[in-house]
Amino acid sequence: MNKYRLTIFLLVIALVLGVYACATAHERADGKYTTILDENGVTVFVTGWKVEVGDEFITENNKRYEVTGVNGEQAIARFISDVDISMYTPHNVTEVELRLGRLFGSQSADAQGGKVAIYHTHDDESYVPTDGAESIAGKGGVLQVGNVFASTLEAKGMPVIHSLATHDPHDDMAYERSRRTVMDLLKEQPAAIFDVHRDAVPPEVYKTNINGQDCTKVQLVVGKYGPTGKQIEDYALQLKSASDQQHPGLVKGIFFAKGGDYNQDLHPRSMLLEVGAHTNDRASAERGIALFADAIPTILGQTSGTPGTPSGTTGFGTNGAGPSGSSKNIGWIAGILVAGVAAFLFISTGSFKEAKGKLKQFGSTEFANFFGPKKKTKGDNDEDDTQEKS
Repeated sequence: MNKYRLTIFLLVIALVLGVYACATAHERADGKYTTILDENGVTVFVTGWKVEVGDEFITENNKRYEVTGVNGEQAIARFISDVDISMYTPHNVTEVELRLGRLFGSQSADAQGGKVAIYHTHDDESYVPTDGAESIAGKGGVLQVGNVFASTLEAKGMPVIHSLATHDPHDDMAYERSRRTVMDLLKEQPAAIFDVHRDAVPPEVYKTNINGQDCTKVQLVVGKYGPTGKQIEDYALQLKSASDQQHPGLVKGIFFAKGGDYNQDLHPRSMLLEVGAHTNDRASAERGIALFADAIPTILGQTSGTPGTPSGTTGFGTNGAGPSGSSKNIGWIAGILVAGVAAFLFISTGSFKEAKGKLKQFGSTEFANFFGPKKKTKGDNDEDDTQEKS
């Protein structure tokens, strides 16, 4: 029966790792970055995010690609289409508004005061030229970038809640920890929520000059895992369109990660921002985020993105929205496991009756001895001796 134990154990490991990996596509943790080439070998995108086949991105000049292959630090993408960004400008956003309004309900941003919430899932992220390190636990330079974002919005008359809550260590589960921060911020009924990060690529990827001042570009990240991917995508396109109108070239692009949600299921106007990279100086990042702030009043003046209840008793921004994508998998991992074990036993035995017997035997003996034979107690030894004598 060791063969059965080993097979089922490997099945459990494969299911858990496979499902968890699908739902936690985040930044690379090996200090490297990915260069994405088109089918002609021309570089079209560079990112510090984990890249998988099926991920998509929109470039600075509004060309959409899909990743078709990944080989180490390089990936290949096929061109899908040019994006008509003008369809998402504030004066021509009717279809997008309808899409969002039907799902979430809408009221003017003024009714909410246009309040903006800012937080940092990776609060340790820093800028080496200015901060002296790429990571400073609990005191990363990205917090200062968030401060500039907040003060710029406040100068425009928008109330801001800037959370400095820490979510260390810097790992994929930081998004589970920051989810609690988002739930707290939602109590303030913000019109929009921003998770401010910085990327991890060479400095030239984000370095730019706008209106005569050196600054960094800003990248938008959309999690496509979960039910809100399309709504957040439309919101990202609105943000890019508004920024392109005011500061062309400021938004580096939009990255669509098929395996992440980044807590964007909690609010229809939730966005993850990458402001420069660890190789850029923080002052440039601060200037970049200040310019990006110019687009926010324009967008929030259209529809509020108030968290609503699309159907049933739970909805975005409510406690009923539950855990994020990676945690939601825990419940159905068990279901997949049960189905997998049942299928395995049926195939190996050839009948449901024998499979049921094997499952019963596994539960009563094999599982109990899974990590080794049962240790005998003194009473067990006495019983064995008695049986031998009889």
